[in-house]
This record gives sequence, C-alpha cells and structure tokens, in this order.
Amino acid sequence: MELIKFKNNSLINSALFLKLTTLFVLLVFYNSKAKASEKECDNTSLYYSKILEEVSKKNKDVIKQLPECFKNDRNLMMKVIMIDYSQFQNASEALQEDENFVKRLLKITPEVLKYVAPELRSNPFFMENATYINRDALQYASWNLLDNKLFMKKMIQIDSRNYKYASDRIKDIAEYAQIAFEDNGLLLEYATPKIKSDKKIVSIAVKSNSLALEFANKQLKEDADLKNLSKTKSSVISKQELEEFLFKNYLVESNKKNLGKVFGNQGKFFSGNKIINRNYVVKWQKFNDIENIKYGINEEKWSAIAVDEKNYQSNWHKDFKNFPDLIKKIEAFFLRHKIAPNTIENLQTNFLWKVKNSPLTIAFNLYLLNENTDDILGSEFSNITSLTAIAQKHNKQDNKQLGDNWKLTVIEVVFNNEIKLSPAYENGHQKYNLWDLYKTNSEDNNPKIIFKVSDYLSDFFEIYEEQNGGKYQMIHRSKNFPDL
Repeated sequence: MELIKFKNNSLINSALFLKLTTLFVLLVFYNSKAKASEKECDNTSLYYSKILEEVSKKNKDVIKQLPECFKNDRNLMMKVIMIDYSQFQNASEALQEDENFVKRLLKITPEVLKYVAPELRSNPFFMENATYINRDALQYASWNLLDNKLFMKKMIQIDSRNYKYASDRIKDIAEYAQIAFEDNGLLLEYATPKIKSDKKIVSIAVKSNSLALEFANKQLKEDADLKNLSKTKSSVISKQELEEFLFKNYLVESNKKNLGKVFGNQGKFFSGNKIINRNYVVKWQKFNDIENIKYGINEEKWSAIAVDEKNYQSNWHKDFKNFPDLIKKIEAFFLRHKIAPNTIENLQTNFLWKVKNSPLTIAFNLYLLNENTDDILGSEFSNITSLTAIAQKHNKQDNKQLGDNWKLTVIEVVFNNEIKLSPAYENGHQKYNLWDLYKTNSEDNNPKIIFKVSDYLSDFFEIYEEQNGGKYQMIHRSKNFPDL
C-alpha cells in the first residue's frame, strides 16, 4: 500500500487520499469478515482519520466491522473512546481483559466498565483500584462482588458513598448501614425497607444530616423524636429572595472592556473570614497535534500548564499548621484513595476560610496541576488532584486516632486524574471557589457557605448549610449566569 505524502504539511495528495478512502470503505463495509492483509495491519494508523470521522458521525458499527488488528490497536481505541465510550464493546477481547489499558480508559470515562471483561468486574483488587481513579466506578462491578460481605464492608469504610452500590443483602446489614450513615445520612435514600424502618439506624442518619428523615419509612417520618432531631439550626429565606440576594450583591460590571456583568464582590460581607485566598495561575499554550497532522487533521488545540513562578510554592502543611489533627485527617483521606505521598505533599492551598469559631469550622481547597503522563491522551489533558471540603472540629476525647475529632464534608474531589481542560473554563475545568458567607439575620449563628462554581461558559452559585451532627448539605443552586 502506498504511503500518504503530505504537501506543505497540511494538504494530502487528493488522488491518493481518494484511493485510501475507497479502500477504507471497502474494508469496513464489504470485507469486514475477511482476514486483513499484513500490509493493512502493519499500517492501521493510515486509516485513523477516516475511522474517527465515522465514530464522530455516531456510526455504532464502525469498530465492529473492522479486522481484528484494528480492534486490538491501543492508540486507535484510546482516540475512539474519547469520542464514544460505547465503541469499546467491539474492541478485541485482549483489550477488554487488559487491566492497565482499562485503567487508562477510566481516566476518560467510567462507563467503559460496562464493556470490560466480566473477570475484571468481578476482580476485587481491580474494582477497588478503579474507585481510586473514578469515585463511582463500583456501580459497574459484578453482582457477586457487590454481594460480597468482606469486600463491601471494606469499600464502605473507604468511602461511604459505596453503600448505594451494594446489593440489598449487604444494605440490610445494620453494621454496614451505620458505617455509611454516620458519614453521610442522605445515603438512607438507598437503604432497604428494613433499614428505613429501624428507628435506631434512621436516627444515626438524621443526626448526620437532618434531611435524611425524608427517606425514612412513612411511620418514622411522623415519629416525634426523629422530627425533633431533624430540626435545623436556622433556615434560609425563600428561594426567590435568596436568588435575588445573590445576583444583587455579586453581579457587577466587569473592569475588562466589553465583558458586561460578571460575578464579583468576593467576600463582600465576610472578607475578615479569609485566612488564605489565592488564585491558581494557569497559562494556556497553543499547539498543533503532530499525531493528528499525520492523519491529515490540522486543527488548533490548547494545553494548560501551571505558572509556577506565579503560584504560591509553600505546600499546604504550612497553611494548616494551626490544625495538626486536620492535617492527619486529610492525609488519611487521600491515602485511603491510594494517592501517592509525594502528590499529597505537593498540594497547594487555593483558599482557606474560617466559617465560625464554635464549633471551629473551616472551608478549604487543596489543588495540584501536573502535566499529563499519558501520551495517547495528548496535551489537552492534565493531571489534576483537588479536594474542596468543609471541616468541623468536635471535642471527642475518647477517640484514639488523631484527626477523628474533625468531621469532613467533601464538596468536590478529583483523585490524581487526567482531565481534558478547555479555555472555555476560567481555570481549565469545573472548579469550586469559596465566594462568601451568608447569614439570615444578625442572630444567625450558623453561617451558610456560598461557593461560586465555574462551569462551561457559565458560572453559578451553590449554598451549603450545616446539618445536625456537623455535616454540611447543599440547600440551593442558583441559576446559571450569563444564561439567565
């Protein structure tokens, strides 16, 4: 087969391109069952651009109809999955059984686990490690694994969120439910009728989050003790008034020409609560993807890098020096999710605010951006580790483990993942930034926490309020701006 010749680094000889296109069509649609010749399998990359074009057109059979050498091409399948993860169901069995390759795909999307070999979805070691790449990976585990008592107890201890993926038999175990509900009472929503009718267990959930009572059975919803336990310390004004408050106080004219109104006035009412408030500086670089140029695709792309000389270089331990127990709590959280110690050490503090003194409550974000380590994913991806959380300190002298006196509400977390960044986001990808605190009145001792969330081409606010037990829950999400 003739090789593609490039003219002026961008134009392909039209006659030869037509020949390759015709050959591709014949290969895919008329000769899919025939064994591919050695030359075709030796030059699979020559067909990448046409295959990817077909995938982008939502041709669900494009991989299925290709010879085995294409289905076993790692570079091709990585590029295909970035467009349509469902195409992995037609990849070779060898790739569907390849643990390391599947872990790379997990960085793109957890849904590929639907199509991996059953042996992987039944492998406790693989599925545990999958949750360290994507927090919700366990939903794709085999039923036998989700019904395994020892495995599921371990997974719920690592992350209470895993309770909702357990089998009903496992969810019925009171000990496991208590472990989950002490951390997140709202998981009562996923419990079995037996657990939802157990007053002792439901009370644990309600203590963790007063809103959990909504998920108890009908009789317990009317229980006087539980109703009293579910009373919140304060309540916000109406949703409409709250929306008006947000946009009246934080929507301002931009100081940049032609941008109109933007979200501003960070810390307008509670600037004194800022302990640390830094902007993590990212620099965008334009580049041409050499790999794509080889296939006749010459589109402009961007990559992001941290501007080290403009970012604060002191690691987060110095910022948290007044909270030694909390440092241990945060380190333990990351280590449970298999984050490397050197990554934990190099995290930087984006913000650290004191919410209130009694009980001591702080909100923070730890963040680290590194270059992508996977060549096939390309420069558009960057390696991200991030934790946005609210921590509240309780005096529990009976706890032996350091850090147990801090309750952690995780708002958003990224576990050492490759994420595709875009200049459409202010900081490359969706991020939380603490914007201000909010009180319903001067007597309100329970300040609400306002986060500004940078979404694709728009921003919005999320407001979190403390529940009984010291955990925080989102009580309002504003409309998007500028999509109002």
